[in-house]
Amino acid sequence: MKKLTILLVAITLLYACGNNRNETEKLGEIKVEIPVELKGNKQVLNYIEGVTEVANSYAALVDDMFDDVGEYAGMDESELSMMDKLKLVRATGEMTIKSAEIMSKWSKFTDMRMELDKQLSDAEVEALNQVWKQFEQRMEQVHAKHCQAFENSKENQQ
Repeated sequence: MKKLTILLVAITLLYACGNNRNETEKLGEIKVEIPVELKGNKQVLNYIEGVTEVANSYAALVDDMFDDVGEYAGMDESELSMMDKLKLVRATGEMTIKSAEIMSKWSKFTDMRMELDKQLSDAEVEALNQVWKQFEQRMEQVHAKHCQAFENSKENQQ
């Protein structure tokens, strides 16, 4: 039970600032700018499309979690009803399963990237590096949103 309590508190802290959000604060979909050097390479375009889908799925998952459990912002575990706790457990389980699927896809695309680089010219590799930076920035935005929620929740509890 202690592990469950710790898990629930951690999830509450992690996803807690949802009450103060509005629709404009959603991460939304990333719009990837494709360099000219890559526009004629169908294999690379398919790769970029796949990675974009994964990055967008992850951002949407985080947004959905904020919507699902944001009402518990700053609440102490003792304030949660059994139904609230069950909702958090359900949301946590769904997040875990969905994020595992997304991270598995992300890993596959990372592996594909290494193989793809071997087939590209130096100019194409550099152009793909620029695209990859856009994906890294997206993941940093998602991470920053997590951190901001955690910090806001800690401030609310003090």
